[in-house]
Amino acid sequence: MKKFFTQPIGEFSRQNSLVFLVVNIVALAANFELFNVDPVENLINFLWGFSLFGIVTSGYYLAEGYVPEYWKTAGGVLASVILVGTFLEMTPEYQETGFLPMYFFWALNQLIYGAVLRGNGIVRPVFENLTILGSLIIVIGTGSDLFGYGLPETLDILFLIGWVSLIAGLSLGNYFAWGDKIASSEGVE
Repeated sequence: MKKFFTQPIGEFSRQNSLVFLVVNIVALAANFELFNVDPVENLINFLWGFSLFGIVTSGYYLAEGYVPEYWKTAGGVLASVILVGTFLEMTPEYQETGFLPMYFFWALNQLIYGAVLRGNGIVRPVFENLTILGSLIIVIGTGSDLFGYGLPETLDILFLIGWVSLIAGLSLGNYFAWGDKIASSEGVE
């Protein structure tokens, strides 16, 4: 158990990337009613939030040298918002609607992060582009609810595409980027 909690951040982030991907696949399948996850819905929500927490927390260390040091604190704040938002979504008040500010700030952060780091070779281009595309779509979708502008229901399929793009780009991009960083350098802690 001690080894799990004290492992190098690259390995920690890679594991969280895989958990995040799997949890989102399970949640997506449950949304299409392919199976029932009601008995473990809170566990799935917790795993979603904790795995995203790990990815966001490690993001600064992945891009260290390409971003200012205050991004480390900003990442910690966003990771905290994600954990608090996840726990709020586990309460009856938010189970139906979700905690939209969390998704908006997370997607906005990923959009900024992706645009700033685009083309520097940290994340493979296909995953950079998926993350940016997905983030942009999710920012527009969650922003419509937060800021009160309406979007036609015919655009709902775009939000599914945005969600899948963001999840695939972030989880797989992070997984492979950390793998590349670990392979190219010794002693990444």
